[in-house]
Amino acid sequence: MINSDGSNTIINANGNTQPSSVIMPDYKKIDYRGFVFVIHNSHGMLLLHCTRKPKKGPHYQLPGGHVDDFEFEAAAKQYYDKEEGHENISSSSSSTVVTSNKILLDAARMGAARELFEETGIDVREQLHRLEPVRLYKDSDDTTSLVNMLQNKLYFFLNVTNDDFLLTGEDGLTYPQGENGKDLALRISHEHSGFIFENDPLESIEKLFKHSSGTGARALRMSMHPAARLGGQRAPASAPSPASSDAAVAADADIIRPPMDDDFGNTTGQNDTTMPVQPILLPSPRPKRHGVCHGIFSCCSFDCC
Repeated sequence: MINSDGSNTIINANGNTQPSSVIMPDYKKIDYRGFVFVIHNSHGMLLLHCTRKPKKGPHYQLPGGHVDDFEFEAAAKQYYDKEEGHENISSSSSSTVVTSNKILLDAARMGAARELFEETGIDVREQLHRLEPVRLYKDSDDTTSLVNMLQNKLYFFLNVTNDDFLLTGEDGLTYPQGENGKDLALRISHEHSGFIFENDPLESIEKLFKHSSGTGARALRMSMHPAARLGGQRAPASAPSPASSDAAVAADADIIRPPMDDDFGNTTGQNDTTMPVQPILLPSPRPKRHGVCHGIFSCCSFDCC
């Protein structure tokens, strides 16, 4: 049961309500969305082509969309057992408090997987672990939001292979516009008119400017900042301050903005005032055209940057 303050209650074995340690995000008032950077190692980033919005004109989009209420409820349910009437906190949790950030991250991952399937036919709904949060370089003052969130939009990276695409010969399939990846098929939703693979990250940014007020383009740019590029690996989680007794802060330590090492081995993060406020993209040297160089993605090697 979700209370007006975002807290949660459950029904115990005696039929009485009791407080739950699951803290819900305010999803009734905030329109959260989840999007996916789908990357094929050989062909690049998958972009959906949209021609059905006259006000914007033809433009490209990332797969993704709204996170639905049932996904927040499903994300919360995994942390407690309603039938038994007692908390069933995951053993992977470092605290008895399941914060709203953890619920938000899980729900957004579910929503992004669902939208990806609806819009392309790529199905990772039973392989949610493949959707990895994209590290975004943010203002150093931002120490509370999720590492992959920008303006209530959460971004995930999915590395795909040919096996993730649909078998040729099926009815209703769409093939890429152009020669790049021409043998790979998807089942494109009615919202879109086709798709492409873009193997130049700078071109991907330019193509996404008309989508979602340019937030996706900005997120991709932020993911390519040197401070966010850690070879596709998450930075070590920052430990909570010894002076802090806030269990929620400790529980969130692995998913909010931790300190990161930049390309020169310097630690950057919460207390660093030397990093630029606006994310920058170093355009030189130009990423190699034969491969993908999207900064933090595991298909990117620092040698190609």
